[in-house]
Amino acid sequence: MSGRPVVVGVTGAPSSQAVARWAAREALARQRVLRIVHAADYDTGDVPAWHRHARLVLSRAAATARGAAPGVVLETVLVEQPPVAALEAEALGAELLVLGAVGSGHPADGPADPVLHRVLDRVRVPVAVVHASTAEGTGPVVVGLEYPRTDAELLHDAHACARRGGGVLRIVHALRPGHGSAPAVTAVFAELARHWDERSDAVDVELEVVDDRPLPALLRAAEHAGLLVVGARPHVGGPLRRSTPEELACLAACPVLVRPVGPAPGRDAQGASTADSARRGVAGSSRSSTG
Repeated sequence: MSGRPVVVGVTGAPSSQAVARWAAREALARQRVLRIVHAADYDTGDVPAWHRHARLVLSRAAATARGAAPGVVLETVLVEQPPVAALEAEALGAELLVLGAVGSGHPADGPADPVLHRVLDRVRVPVAVVHASTAEGTGPVVVGLEYPRTDAELLHDAHACARRGGGVLRIVHALRPGHGSAPAVTAVFAELARHWDERSDAVDVELEVVDDRPLPALLRAAEHAGLLVVGARPHVGGPLRRSTPEELACLAACPVLVRPVGPAPGRDAQGASTADSARRGVAGSSRSSTG
């Protein structure tokens, strides 16, 4: 089977079984090998029970994956490294990295997963974050789109996910002060949605332009979604500050696919409003679809 694998990191926690099921179905839909990885830095070699436990974690995840996606091609990998280092190394050769998450950051749900925080901050491949409670959800693919000119690959990936899944793609754009008037922005995004709707009979494209900040707007959209796709720009916050994509990955009511995208276009440096960027995005999409 050609192409880079879908890599899923698993632990001994019961929630990892739901993550393995989701990753297996995704790998089968993409026609990719599923690579199941367990980071066993605790297995120092001098305690046989630890090594048996590490192997058991992998064998259980493999059995779960095969049951969820009969026919999936998979391999298991035991890595004697800390989780972040192991996942960073695996991401270098992956098409998609799938992770579970422990906690959401809510006081009642425990602290947000520090491994997730560090992996999202470091790797430069798409990362799907799946909670056990969201792994079996169904619904449209929702993509949060800010600048179509720089986020064309994000929209392309979301469209591909919708084509493999339920066949509905909902573009959500949150208006921000100073990024153009609502009617102008809505008109340009409507043109973009029509363009992508015409690209494939297998995908129906919908548009929602909301007067709100991205985080609450996308959390609402995720309540009825099967997958939320968001872009992660180069992070300029401090090491303890969570980005909007990470907040969504922790809090959304569906699996979240976080894809690295380029920096936002500077209005002052480039003279481009959101509406200007969207118009260029439509033009760029038209060129790519005819090339």
